[in-house]
Amino acid sequence: MKIVCISDTHCRFNDIKIPKCDILISCGDYSFKGTLEEVRKFHEWLNKQDAKFIISVQGNHELGVEKNFSLSKQIAEEACPGVYFIEEGLVEIGNAKIWCSAITPFFCNWAYNRHRGEEIRKHWDKIPLDIDILVTHGPVQGVLDYVHGEHIGCLDLAKKIYDLKNLQLHVSGHIHCGYGIHKEGNMTYINASICDEQYRPTNKPMVFNFKKSKTS
Repeated sequence: MKIVCISDTHCRFNDIKIPKCDILISCGDYSFKGTLEEVRKFHEWLNKQDAKFIISVQGNHELGVEKNFSLSKQIAEEACPGVYFIEEGLVEIGNAKIWCSAITPFFCNWAYNRHRGEEIRKHWDKIPLDIDILVTHGPVQGVLDYVHGEHIGCLDLAKKIYDLKNLQLHVSGHIHCGYGIHKEGNMTYINASICDEQYRPTNKPMVFNFKKSKTS
């Protein structure tokens, strides 16, 4: 399956060229404040893309979505029928098990923030051990998360990933300057941030070709 990944488009998605794919994944921060109008416009754009399945995970900028998830989900699904509009949960497409989460370590009281340690671990403990793909808004600590002289990704999430023996892909965004790909053995990490630190949509969508491993 051909998977195309984007993140952190921040309302600047109209000129992004999405290649034909099986699954299009947005890792959040498609808005600035998560207003209902921002939700509608982004998902109308998603609906125009040549993708068999679309997953829309929320990010820390989706403040309005966190406050009124039900109405936001309704608007997203009206604009993009069939979209998986997710705060946290499992999506199964074909033979791929995909866990999605909007949760990020606490920073300035944005949306879906949780304090590091026990509070955020409760969310990572929900991740099934047999997933193939992990989609989170934020990166793990030490991988594609370096900004302002330090690694600011989630250490607890990094530890959890070691327990996920079937995991082939972890895709995230959040840290704009962390855009890129990092491979460790059979694992691929992608930071799919489209916007740079000045919120200019300078980066291209990332592509990953998924094939179920024989040991999964």
